[in-house]
Amino acid sequence: ALMIDKELQKKLRMRFNSDGSMLRQQQLRMLGILLYVDKVCKENNINYWLSSGTLLGAVRHGGFIPWDDDLDIEMLRDDYVKFLRIFPKNDNYALQTNCNDPHYFHNYSKVRDLHSSIDEFGQDRYYRYRGLFVDVFCIEKLPLSVCKFYGRVFSLIQRLGIKGAVNKMLWIAIKFIQKVSLLSIHIIRPICKILATEYHHSYGAVFFKERYIEDIFPLTNINFEGYLFPAPNNADHYLKTIYGDYTKLPELDKIVIHTSSCIFKS
Repeated sequence: ALMIDKELQKKLRMRFNSDGSMLRQQQLRMLGILLYVDKVCKENNINYWLSSGTLLGAVRHGGFIPWDDDLDIEMLRDDYVKFLRIFPKNDNYALQTNCNDPHYFHNYSKVRDLHSSIDEFGQDRYYRYRGLFVDVFCIEKLPLSVCKFYGRVFSLIQRLGIKGAVNKMLWIAIKFIQKVSLLSIHIIRPICKILATEYHHSYGAVFFKERYIEDIFPLTNINFEGYLFPAPNNADHYLKTIYGDYTKLPELDKIVIHTSSCIFKS
């Protein structure tokens, strides 16, 4: 059952993502990406689940939050590594990582639609892949202090990366910092895995709320836009940990959309 009043839901849909609107077209294209990711994961025995605002949308709205223009999933590290390894090359979707896209500095990945192009206010202007996407986050045992440190490092690299694209010396420095950061992660990861008791988004992400394994596993299914997708078994506590009272709507007049434009290609 939806947590939100049906009449209110209808009003929100009309205001933000009515049928045929640009945002609704984007959401449906992202849903298509998610359906493909779901197929790949099921065929390869990879566990994943709807996360963050996507899970909130599923619980509160039965699908996308009406003004939401991204889609998030999470995996444990072993599944994430496997997903990166087996993701099939095809004509519709591309896996974007900081290994296959030199200007993409995030330490999480995106599955990109190859038949669209978006503008995230210029921060993606030099990316190899710029289509609509699903964010794929890895979670693992990680102390909060380490999580925040690498979040700041990769945020700095990302910001400098835009300037470095047109400045050769700065670009060399940025790539060096990136390589050193990735090497240091490789060295300390086994130590953090032993010492940490809490789970967070992996090194370099900028979302610091903890995840509790008992909230996630065993996975259950939840309705999202008319399809069943994997979800944490205790979505209520998962969402309260991140958002507090997630049933409460934000101030609608202050909502900001992430993308400034979107083009659909034939």
